[in-house]
Amino acid sequence: MIRLLNAETKRLFARRMTRFFPLVLAGLMVGGIVIAYFVINADDGNSPDFLTDMAGGIGATDVLGPITDLLPVMAFVIGASFIGADLKTGMVEQLLTWEPRRLRFLAARAIAVASGVALLAMVLSALMVGLLYGLAASTGTTDGTTGEMWVNVTTIILRTGVAAGLFAVFGLAITLLVNNSVGSIVGFVIYWFIIENFLVAAFLPKVAVYLPITNASSFASSRDVERIEGSVFSSDFISHHAYLTAGVILLVWTAVALVAAGVVFQRRDVA
Repeated sequence: MIRLLNAETKRLFARRMTRFFPLVLAGLMVGGIVIAYFVINADDGNSPDFLTDMAGGIGATDVLGPITDLLPVMAFVIGASFIGADLKTGMVEQLLTWEPRRLRFLAARAIAVASGVALLAMVLSALMVGLLYGLAASTGTTDGTTGEMWVNVTTIILRTGVAAGLFAVFGLAITLLVNNSVGSIVGFVIYWFIIENFLVAAFLPKVAVYLPITNASSFASSRDVERIEGSVFSSDFISHHAYLTAGVILLVWTAVALVAAGVVFQRRDVA
């Protein structure tokens, strides 16, 4: 199993998508911080405070900003392309001649993509924190930061990695189920932008709190999942469940998808 895991991990990082997507996100983060630096310098009255403006206080719930939602997308795309490309080119058939036990092969690939993408997500998260801290230090203030805050930041980075790793496995499983990486990625993007974040959130709020991206973001940022309650003219956000419960829900989504993919893969004719 160790040899198989090593081979799958090397294969993961040899893929262009595994390198390209994180580099693009890193470039966007650096570019955004550079733009913010010049904008802040042009506005003498706007000096950011790292603790309150960027980290969200001692709890540090806002420290990763929008990349909390972007990292699951990156993870899904990498996971989907990891298995999708091999399905398309016939590489899966060749790999099964080396390891004919399909579930063992799938397990090794899932572990490799989960750990590899989790590492990438943690590196990107740490980069984002470092960039924000540097921006605050050069244009505003970092006063008030404490050891407790940095512990919270570290745990958020770790949880972000875990959430991204689970989403990578989710992407791998969905692609294996539909047998097409392009279809699964396009479907996921449509689901993310239109279905979960717009339609379900607006019209089925009791369902929205159990959906994967909502719970991934909650788990990563250590925020409670909130539900909209009230009428069209007057509505409030109320806490539905805590971030640890959100992590369990995300794990369930991933496990169900992976088990279903394993059943389909076991029965499918890949020759």
